[in-house]
Amino acid sequence: MKITAEHEAHYREHGYAIVERFCDPDVIKAALANFDEVVPGWVDFAADPGSAPRPEYYGKPFPDQRGIPHFPYKGDVLNDLSFHPELRRFATLMGEGEEMYCEQSHLTYKASGQANFEQAHHLDYSNHTLAYPPNVPKYWQTAYLYYFTDVTLESGPTAVCSWKHYPERILVPSHWTKEDRPELYDNEVKVTVPAGSLLIYSMRTFHRGTAIIGENHGRLGMFVTYAPKACRWAGIVGWPVSAGKREFRAWIERASVEERTSIGFPEPGHDYWTDETLDGVGGRFPGMDMGPYREAVGKD
Repeated sequence: MKITAEHEAHYREHGYAIVERFCDPDVIKAALANFDEVVPGWVDFAADPGSAPRPEYYGKPFPDQRGIPHFPYKGDVLNDLSFHPELRRFATLMGEGEEMYCEQSHLTYKASGQANFEQAHHLDYSNHTLAYPPNVPKYWQTAYLYYFTDVTLESGPTAVCSWKHYPERILVPSHWTKEDRPELYDNEVKVTVPAGSLLIYSMRTFHRGTAIIGENHGRLGMFVTYAPKACRWAGIVGWPVSAGKREFRAWIERASVEERTSIGFPEPGHDYWTDETLDGVGGRFPGMDMGPYREAVGKD
């Protein structure tokens, strides 16, 4: 269970890293047993969707306020993996020593007949921050995806695209189709890995879920994300999870500086504000008056 210097170098260059067999076989076995405690029936169903009975939460929301099973989980293994020391260490390393907190941990499960569709390439920051993820390490959020089952081309692998293929300065969190941005699809890497592997990526990394092909495939995993503790505007738990909604964007654009600050938005004069973040937030919320933020850093 080690994220190496080679993984770090790949992440810094491409915006993602793949750590094969991060979990030992005994840990995978324990994680799947714990998974079955949380969402009964999904472990057997993912292994054999053609024969196993459909689990209770097939095609309907989990009975939780967010509709998905998330931390804290019944049992210990999934909770322990969410706070694995290597995840905290790597996120802290990427954040140049900033103190980190776990801002997300939830399970993901899909199988033939339930996930036979393609996502468009996107960035995750629309619901992970109120503002914009600058290319400044101390503000970096680090996302992880554990794979508890083997991932093949048929079982809906995650596709990621290296930073090298989208050099634009300001990244827009829209969902881009192949017609919109063919270079993302032409250069994507599909993460086909053995069970126990780990994908690491950033809020600035384009990625997408791909379709499950065929009638007898499934995939089980867990998303975990870490964010700098000092960035109260970052994190999927709290207001940022709603930041991509139309109604929330409308409120952000018409709110006063004081109202935005009251929900954790970085205040004028905070060292978060740079040319990049001023342009990024202004592009995300075009109706927002950026004047107070620009004036506070002498940009107006």
